[in-house]
Amino acid sequence: MNYNNNLFVYSSNELTYARNIQQQISQKEFEIKLVDINNKYTSLQDSSSYYYNQQRKSIAEKEISNLKTQRDRYINNSLTYALELAENEITSKYTFSMAAIAISSIRSFISINNVENLVLVLPVIVKISTIWYQLQMNPTEFSSLRTEITNLKMQFHLL
Repeated sequence: MNYNNNLFVYSSNELTYARNIQQQISQKEFEIKLVDINNKYTSLQDSSSYYYNQQRKSIAEKEISNLKTQRDRYINNSLTYALELAENEITSKYTFSMAAIAISSIRSFISINNVENLVLVLPVIVKISTIWYQLQMNPTEFSSLRTEITNLKMQFHLL
């Protein structure tokens, strides 16, 4: 049981890191909007300001790209822990699924923040499929976990 608690905490921590990164992404996106507004009202004669603004925008865009890569890594890590927890729960036949809660939180984070182009790593995809098939063998058990795994498959368009 303690190992399962640790997996839940690890998944939550990784999701928290992803949330923190998402806040930084939002700040950088806001910074780009301010630069665009500043460019809109900068005189054409003031080429140094325009050049400086374009440079700031370019740097912010690169930072956003790097931050998105970090965020996506944390999301994959969070899913890895949650799916490992799900496997343990299925094996141990737990009636209450902490994995379902963790997966629901991850899915909500992805939806609320419009995380686009998130690429799941192959081990996560394999675990999702494996767990989904295990759950199909026990149709009367693990209903909340089955629902979350099914929703996760649909969210990422996995067959």
